[in-house]
Amino acid sequence: MTRRVRLDVETRREQLLAAGIALFGSRPYAEVEIADIARAAAVSRGLLYHYFPDKRSFFAAVVGRQVAELAHATRTDPADPPGVRLRAGVDAYFDFIEAHPQWYRSLYRSTANADDVVRRLLDEAHSNQAHAILSLFPDVDPAPVQRLAVRSWIAFLASAGIGWLEGVHASRDEVREMCCAALLAALGLEDT
Repeated sequence: MTRRVRLDVETRREQLLAAGIALFGSRPYAEVEIADIARAAAVSRGLLYHYFPDKRSFFAAVVGRQVAELAHATRTDPADPPGVRLRAGVDAYFDFIEAHPQWYRSLYRSTANADDVVRRLLDEAHSNQAHAILSLFPDVDPAPVQRLAVRSWIAFLASAGIGWLEGVHASRDEVREMCCAALLAALGLEDT
């Protein structure tokens, strides 16, 4: 008989999220059941439901955690020139999705992203990402059309990430350079 350990609320929530990141990182959303999550976290289903009312809420919390991790991973050194920062950020983005390929697929291909909460989390993450990208180029007027160009580029980057994960016949460097060139072109900038 396995003895359950009492944890404080934050520690237990972290434990549950870690189990979710591992599960959604190894299997598609549709293949993960509440019982699987509870088993992976070594808790009862009732305890899992105490923290999250359903699987979608749990997935939304996992998405929130992972997009925060991705934002942190793609921060660049403000002392570097814009082109160096852009390439470093895109490299960090591909490092992250390479380390979490199934999670990334689940995020961008899952029916769960049709959920309002997940869509809002992604929209907020993309908005923050667009702001950070525009801040790389202080000479660019952050007019609505420029913000739209960057938001469109983020969708382009996500699609390129999926294609790269699925074995597009191009090197990672080629994909990175294509993504960087696309952003610079969308903003009407020369490579820096």
